[in-house]
Parts: sequence; C-alpha cells; structure tokens
Amino acid sequence: MSFTDAQRREIAAIASLSAANRSGIVTSWQANPPMAKVQIMPWNPADGTPPETGWIPVLSSAAGYLGAGWRVLMPPMIGAQAFIQPEVGDAQNWVITGFFFSDVDPAPSGAQAGEILIENETGARFYLQAGGVISVITPTLNISAPDGADATVNVTGSLNVSVETTTAGIAFTPHTHAYIPGGNPRTQTGEPQG
Repeated sequence: MSFTDAQRREIAAIASLSAANRSGIVTSWQANPPMAKVQIMPWNPADGTPPETGWIPVLSSAAGYLGAGWRVLMPPMIGAQAFIQPEVGDAQNWVITGFFFSDVDPAPSGAQAGEILIENETGARFYLQAGGVISVITPTLNISAPDGADATVNVTGSLNVSVETTTAGIAFTPHTHAYIPGGNPRTQTGEPQG
C-alpha cells in the first residue's frame, strides 16, 4: 500500500500525539451526554488543518460536580481553551480534564481561596463568599420550584429591599387597604389595593 505525502504527514502527526497531554480549542458542544469536540493545538500550518477530535467526554471536575445526588454543569463555550488527555495513552480516545484562563477568557476577579465565583459575559455574578455570604448580581433574578410546585422563600432575620417591590401586581409602596366598617381600624382592613 502506498501513501501520499499528505497521508504520511497525517499518520506521523497522529502518532506523535500518542500518550501526550495536549491543549486545544473547543469547536462543538453537546449537552446530553456532556461531550465536546476539540481542535488540537498547537499545529503547524504547513501540515494543513489542525486535527479535530470526535465527540469526547468532559470530566465532571472540568465541567462541574457530580456525586451523591448533586449535579452542576458548566458547559464550555465554543472557542474555550481545553486541556485534553489520552485515555491509557490512546490518541484516539481523549478526555477533556480542564480549561485554561487566558487573555481571551480571563478569570473573574474578586474570589478568595475557598470561595466560588461564577460570572457570565454580561457581568452577572453568583458568589459564595467566606463567612456564609451569598451575593447575586444580576438585572433579573427568577426563583421557581421544579415541576410547577409553589416556590417558597423563607427569610429569618431582616430583609432589606432598596427598590420598588411588587407582589401579585400590587406595589408595596404606595398602596392602600380599604377600611372595614365596624372593625378595629388597626387590624380590620380589606385586601390591598393598587
């Protein structure tokens, strides 16, 4: 069997990848099961187009946490720099084991050791801080229960609200309650009115 020069270069390139950890660029993502395709870098342009892996698994510690009923998934963005490792030295069976921060994808700033900070491209943040403080910075916060159940929010202590708040279409301030004749004016009021 005879090979062309291009085929020989491709065979040599694949063989040179054997058992070596590599980095690359995420080119595709599928959610279920969580898998991605990665274009292997660095690559010599004279060798043609960089090779792309097939669909490869994303290790749970690279994409989130898995275990004891807890699941967190943080899918990689297309273009993210991935660290890939061959399973048992096989260059045809890769696993994504992590991602790199870079000038293109910098780490969010502010988190200290032992804290968790999640930030998206709009600047929205979810921040688990030392001392038990949870900070959420976002223009919209939706809280809902699974499967259409009623959502309950319990607050023990103080709830300080510095913006106008509306419940069931009625603003907290200003609104009025109708007086019920014959009752105690302090306790006998009707439903709130807008």
